[in-house]
Amino acid sequence: MRPGSTSRPSPRRCLYVYGSASALPKLLLLLLAASSSAQAQQAARMKTDPVEAAAVNAVFAKLRQTASSEWNISGDPCTGIATDGTVIEDNGNFNPGIKCECSDQNNITVCHVTKLKIYALNAVGPIPQELQNLTRLINLDLSKNYLTGSLPSFLGNLTAMQYMTLGTNALSGSVPKELGNLVNLVSL
Repeated sequence: MRPGSTSRPSPRRCLYVYGSASALPKLLLLLLAASSSAQAQQAARMKTDPVEAAAVNAVFAKLRQTASSEWNISGDPCTGIATDGTVIEDNGNFNPGIKCECSDQNNITVCHVTKLKIYALNAVGPIPQELQNLTRLINLDLSKNYLTGSLPSFLGNLTAMQYMTLGTNALSGSVPKELGNLVNLVSL
């Protein structure tokens, strides 16, 4: 309507406005579907290194740990919280937990486990041998549990390691000389 005009808008104009309004939910639904499809395609391209996925699953099984429902430990572990910016080190809500770093390789995003935390959860037994397959691990926290046996020499092969926390366990024996290979180690 023009200013000062008392006439009503034409019905055709009203239909156009109402027609646009009814198209809005359809447009929003279409955008939501496209966004979900893009996320699904990205998730399908993301994959944890299969050796590391098996290792994480074995470590959790051997130490009798059950991950929270927000973790996908039984399948592809580097999904969800494991790949977002959530900090797990000082966060009791994410214990046990893992963090992963992902990079593109030939149009597929390959993820590697970089942090593993099983802190004060009454884990019992020796340090699982499968841990040696987490070669990109930079932070390992197995402290305040009931781990037994000696420190395995294979820990010296985890050369990306920066922080290894194993205190307050029932470990015995000497420190293996192979730990000298951990040239990036900041804290033991």
